[in-house]
Amino acid sequence: MKITGFERTVLRVPFRPGILPPPEYGEFSPGGEQFSSAYPESIERRCQDLVRLQTDEGITGIGMSGPYFGSRLDQPPDWLGRNPLDFEPRDLGGGGWQMAMLDLIGKTLGQPLYRIFGGLAQASIHIDYWIARMNPEDTAAAARRALAEGFTGLKMKCRYEDGNVVDRVHAVFDVAPKMRVVVDPNERFHTVENTLELARPLEGKDVVFEDPIPKDDFSLYKRLKEETSIPIAPHLQAPRQAIEVVHRGAADAFNIGPSDWTFLHMARIAADGGLPVWIASNVDLGLFDVFRLHAAVATPNCTFGSDLCGSFVHEHTLLTEPLVVDGQAQAPSGPGLGVDLDEEAVLRYTVTD
Repeated sequence: MKITGFERTVLRVPFRPGILPPPEYGEFSPGGEQFSSAYPESIERRCQDLVRLQTDEGITGIGMSGPYFGSRLDQPPDWLGRNPLDFEPRDLGGGGWQMAMLDLIGKTLGQPLYRIFGGLAQASIHIDYWIARMNPEDTAAAARRALAEGFTGLKMKCRYEDGNVVDRVHAVFDVAPKMRVVVDPNERFHTVENTLELARPLEGKDVVFEDPIPKDDFSLYKRLKEETSIPIAPHLQAPRQAIEVVHRGAADAFNIGPSDWTFLHMARIAADGGLPVWIASNVDLGLFDVFRLHAAVATPNCTFGSDLCGSFVHEHTLLTEPLVVDGQAQAPSGPGLGVDLDEEAVLRYTVTD
C-alpha cells in the first residue's frame, strides 16, 4: 500500500441553542466584548480541518485538526509513495495528518486505534454536559436538557466576578439533585481565599473545582485540598506537572489536556498516585472527540466525566452515528478511528469563502 494523495476540507458547525452565553458574559459569545488572545472572536467562528490520506488500495485515512480562528495555511507532509506501515505509531500524535495516518494504520491492520494505544481498558467512558458562563436561570434550563439527554454530570464555565457561581450550582441541583457539577473558572477564582469562600456553601454536594486558581504554585492547590472537602482538580498539559501534583499530593483528580500518547503517559502517572483522570477537549467537532475517546478507553483510571462535548454542543457531529448516548461514549469497534463520516453533513458545513 502506498499513499497517493491528500485532501483538506475546512469546516464550521454552528452551536446548538442554549450552550453559549448571552453577550453580556463576553467570552465565547456572539457579540461579546471580553475576548482574549485565545478567543479573539466568538467561538462560533472557529474552523477545523477535515483531512484525508488516500492510498492506491482505496483505503482512506481521516483526521481532523484542532480548532482555529480565521484562515490558515496547511502544507501536507512529504508522505507521497510511503507505506503507512513504515510509520511508527508512537511518533504520531496530535491531530490533522498524523491522526489520519494513525487511522490509516489501524485500518490497514484491521484494528481499532485503542489497540494501538495499548488495548481496551473499559468499554465506555462517562461524558459530562458542557455550558459556558450564564445566569442561574439559563443554567437550570441547561441542566434540564442534560438530565433529559441522560447525562449524570455537568461542567460549567464561570469566574469569581460573575457573583453567581454558588447560585448556579444550586440551580443545577434544584433540577437534577443527583447530577455531578464540575465548576471550571479557568483559574479565575484567583486566590485560595476566594475559592474557599465559594467552596464552603457547597460542602457535602457532588461538586468538583477544576482549575480554581493559577497553577504557578501547586502548594496552593495542596492547601485547597486540605482545607475543603470539595475535590480539587487542576487541568494539566505536561507530564512534569502531573509528576509534581502527584508528588505534592496537590489534587484529588486531574483533567489532561493532550489527547494521545501524552495523555496515556500522564494518566499512568496519576494512576501511580491513586488518582482518577478525565480527558479534556477544545470543544472540538465530533471526529476529534473520537480520537480522544480511543485514548480514554485505553486508560483504566479515566473515570471522571470527560469533556468530549463537541458532538452535542454543535448542531451536527459530522458522523453517521451518535458518539454520546445517555452521557456515555462507547469504544468504536471498527478499525482505525472506527467511525463513518456523514458526507452530506460535511458538504453542508464546508467553508467556501
